[in-house]
Amino acid sequence: MIRRILVFSFTFIGDATLSTAVISPLRQRFPDAEIVFLVGPRAFELLSSDGQIDRVMLYDNHGNHAGLRGKLRLVQALRREKFDLVVDLRDSFWSRWVGAKRWGIRLRGKAIHAVTRYLDVLARHGLNPAGAEPRLQFTPQEIQQQKRFMIEHELEQTRPLIGIHPGGNWSYKLWQPANFARVADILHEKLNAQILLFAGPDEQKLLAHVASLTHVPTIVVSEKRLRAVAALIAACDLYIGNDTGPMHIAAAVGTPVVAIFGSTSYHRSGPYGKSHTVVQSGLNLGCNPCHPGRNPGGCKAGTCAVVEAVTIAQVLTAAEVLLRARGPHVELEKAILGEKT
Repeated sequence: MIRRILVFSFTFIGDATLSTAVISPLRQRFPDAEIVFLVGPRAFELLSSDGQIDRVMLYDNHGNHAGLRGKLRLVQALRREKFDLVVDLRDSFWSRWVGAKRWGIRLRGKAIHAVTRYLDVLARHGLNPAGAEPRLQFTPQEIQQQKRFMIEHELEQTRPLIGIHPGGNWSYKLWQPANFARVADILHEKLNAQILLFAGPDEQKLLAHVASLTHVPTIVVSEKRLRAVAALIAACDLYIGNDTGPMHIAAAVGTPVVAIFGSTSYHRSGPYGKSHTVVQSGLNLGCNPCHPGRNPGGCKAGTCAVVEAVTIAQVLTAAEVLLRARGPHVELEKAILGEKT
């Protein structure tokens, strides 16, 4: 009898977000079981109040669980919980010592999406993963906070709301700040779009730089609480950004995504689902994508020429397709498609 399930999830918010895809099949197969997620500190902030999960436990790799003694402390704590099943999505050595039945990762490879790998863990044990996708749920209080933000900033439901996130945790992933600023300008000028600019806690200088490059009104989201940021992304008609955690959050809250790729593999870590578009330049240097791989960033250039070759016109065209599908109020003018830089 499976009464208590532990999911070994992740530290990075993107990976943790993708791991929520396993919740629905687990609930369907074990409707009365308690589902507990083990995650790192940043992901803990994202998932700790998510109503789909019964409880979230913290894996503090740089604190209480650092080193061999820390790992032993973690194992002891997990053994005391007396889990019946461990679903190990990260292929952790330590999951083997929890004292429960263990389901682990089998599929590998750069061309296999992370969600496909996670759902395969369940499918191999007879669960039905059909239709399962990463999903985040908000509390009523978080929805109210979102609505207050909309009112305070006088955002109009009749005008498209577009979120732009120019950051990422690796310089080789990043499209140029001036390009994001130009996209914001055009979407506002041609569409009367309302622009929200997002950034992570360590990306405030980048956010201010992009805002300074725009020539139209933008709203700089200074909110640092990750779930509050996620709720604002959920309010957007479209999200535009690099390969980074908030991109996966956007997909998981149902916001269509235009994702810019080149140095990383979209087959492995692109936005999951059908309502999203990956934009690439088509430039092939023979080394891209370099991540995942043995020598990511081996060119030592600091930025990726393949990513930099993505044009503003490509991003705007992708935005047009997704916005048209959202409704008549987000229909772009043909002038946008004339952008060549």
